[in-house]
Amino acid sequence: MRRNLAAGLAGIAAFAGLWWILSLLVPGGFIPGPGAVAGRMVSLFGRGLAAHAAASLGRMSIAMALSLAAAVPAGIGLGRSRRFDRALSPLVYLLYPVPKIALLPVIMLLFGIGNGARVAIVALVLFFQLLVSTRDAARAVPAAYLLSLRSLGASRSQALRFVLVPALLPSLFSSLRIGTGTALAVLFFSETFGTRVGLGYFVMESWMRISYLDMGAGILCLGLLGLALFAAIDILHARLCRWEPVPT
Repeated sequence: MRRNLAAGLAGIAAFAGLWWILSLLVPGGFIPGPGAVAGRMVSLFGRGLAAHAAASLGRMSIAMALSLAAAVPAGIGLGRSRRFDRALSPLVYLLYPVPKIALLPVIMLLFGIGNGARVAIVALVLFFQLLVSTRDAARAVPAAYLLSLRSLGASRSQALRFVLVPALLPSLFSSLRIGTGTALAVLFFSETFGTRVGLGYFVMESWMRISYLDMGAGILCLGLLGLALFAAIDILHARLCRWEPVPT
């Protein structure tokens, strides 16, 4: 833990150093230094920035929960049923490559311009990522494992709990990490119009005011939000996949 903490702090220090050098090279104050941005973020946190961060975190959390609840069962069904897979895989392959942000006008027609549309578009981004990875992981489980467990008298639910779910968890967490980065970008875009709450709105509103310090504070807060989400995913991964070897 100490080694990981020291390595993480060294990486943050190196990034802050590069950021500071860039702020000196770019004239006009367009890129404020890391110290000024961090200080501004702290001062703004109790004056509205916390509410923007909480709104973005809430939208992300709900979207992640909905996408997991829908994608995992569907992915297991696709991975373990050839008939189900043959029927639905063409539809998945058709919709998966489509940039989900292109569907935002349709989603807003269906859900309005409130939180529902923003949660739905983020959930769509995560859903297809998780669906494909869950299907592939479930398909890769050898049938002999399930037959062995069934021969010992296990039920279908026990086979699901003790074989299928543990087998697909590592792939699921990896896809969740990849999808979270894309989902945050989509959430940022969806928060730039039709709302007055969210980090996307705060950053773009600061840019319109030509307040580069406030804009930097919002971007830093968005980065910390992503860091918190990735840390939570890593903690869950470590707790739920204890059998995986830990890198040294």
